[in-house]
Order: sequence, then structure tokens, then C-alpha cells
Amino acid sequence: MLKKDLLVLMANYLEALVHDEPGRVPVSADCKSTYQGAKAALGSGEIWGVPRRIPYRQTLVDAETNTVCFSGVVTNNIAGIARTPESWEKVAKKGTRYFPHQKWWIYFARLTAETSGKICEIEEIARSETGAGLEVRPEHMAPPRILETPIPEDARSSRKEMIKIASQYWDGVNKLIDPNIVPMHPDARLFEVGTPVTDEMHRPNSMKTNYITPRFKWDCVQRRFPVVDETTGICISTNYMIAQEPTSPTGYVTDIFKIEYGLIKYIYAFHDHEIPFVDWEGVGPQTSAECD
Repeated sequence: MLKKDLLVLMANYLEALVHDEPGRVPVSADCKSTYQGAKAALGSGEIWGVPRRIPYRQTLVDAETNTVCFSGVVTNNIAGIARTPESWEKVAKKGTRYFPHQKWWIYFARLTAETSGKICEIEEIARSETGAGLEVRPEHMAPPRILETPIPEDARSSRKEMIKIASQYWDGVNKLIDPNIVPMHPDARLFEVGTPVTDEMHRPNSMKTNYITPRFKWDCVQRRFPVVDETTGICISTNYMIAQEPTSPTGYVTDIFKIEYGLIKYIYAFHDHEIPFVDWEGVGPQTSAECD
């Protein structure tokens, strides 16, 4: 599929979500759908419903894997609802026009499609809180547009090189290799669920210093690389991180790597430590040694 087709696919998917109409989503007969890591019927997750709006939106695509990933914020924080007659009827049945009990979800979705355009894999993760110690609340988040910005041609790495760099990062977290050899850009910053967590007043360590400390250790399993874009230097990698003492906790993680000149410049991390299991196998190299 073309990148444009994948973007249209995600746009239509999000329209189905905010109108709570999963039947509008074009899925294959054997489509696999998960919510919070476990198999679930499409539309059964808490993220679906009315009213909904999505004030933070960012979509990244990979035509080689026929995959489109969405990162955003979804909320029921709506007053004076503008909706289709059908969805308005659903809202009206709730008996209220205003919704004082607002809720905000940090949302990640992955759609993988067949060449026909039918979706064969749907993965949804939604967390309603950023977590202790993370300062940026969901309602204050904004998409990092630098992820969409093309990098100079001489700064670009090949698809294979970017997957290896991301794999080296996970190997360093796992302490399978010396973390010092993981290629870090001098401007490297780490953001977790919208909050910068390196070079900050209460987290003064640089990303490299933070990364090489012995306590920064997890087993990184079920690794996947759904989106790689050489033009923007983006590599999205998902895995399940199993905590090793003294690190905690265990959980689902998706990192969006921005790679320039073969060096990790930014990592935008989305994680949810409330997910006990992820029903997806690893796809691609499970260690950097497998990249050679």
C-alpha cells in the first residue's frame, strides 16, 4: 500500500473510534485485535465510546510493512457536542449533554493491512494517567512534530542500520552489550509519556549517563519494529520489558527513535506498566547480533 492509503486508513479508523462505530473499520476475516495487550473484540476497549475527541494526533507510516502507527490523546472532555445524528442519539441516551467526569487517555494504535486494504492486525494501548513523577498531563500534551521532519540526506541511515541501532539500545538496556557502545547523539534527550526525563532539574542525568547506570536494566523481549522511515530517521520499536533487580516495574513499551548520522538523537517513549502480558510475538531481530 502507498503511504497515502495507510494514512487514509488510520483517518477512517479514528473516525470510527470517536463515533463508537467499530463496524465501519474494514477488517479481514482473520483480523487479530488486542487491547491492553490481550486479545479483544474491536471496539470493546474503554477508549471507544461517545463522546470522544482527539486533540493530540500524530501518525507515522511504513509502506514496506503496510503498517501505520498513531500516537495521541483521547478524551471525553466535551461540552456542546457536535456529532452525527446517529452518534448524538447515543449521547442523548446517556441523559446528559455535559460530562463533568472527564477522562483523558494517552493512546497508541497500530494497524497492519493486507495489500487489499483490509486490516489484518489491530493493536491498541490506552492509559488514563501519565504516572507518578511524570509532569506533563495528557491534557497538556502536544505532538513532537520533529518526528515528522525529514533529515538531511547525508544524515540518513538505511532501514537495516536503524533497526540495528534500536536493537543495540535494547541490548544496552538488557546489559547484553556494553551500554557505552550504543550510539548517542550529543543532543540526545529521552521523553517518557510526554515528559522530558533527562537533563531536567529533578532528573539531571544526561540520556547517556542515565542509560549506562547498572540499575537501568530490563530484559527486552518480544521486540518488534513496525515502522521505519529513512527519510525522517524514525524507527518505532515495541517490546515487553521485564524488570531485573533493582529496576522496576515490568511493562509494555513503545519507543520512537529519531536517528541522525547513525546516532540516537531523541527517544519518545510510551509505556504502560499495568499490562501484565502482550499477545504479540517478536518480529525481526531479537538482539543486535542478529542484525549482522
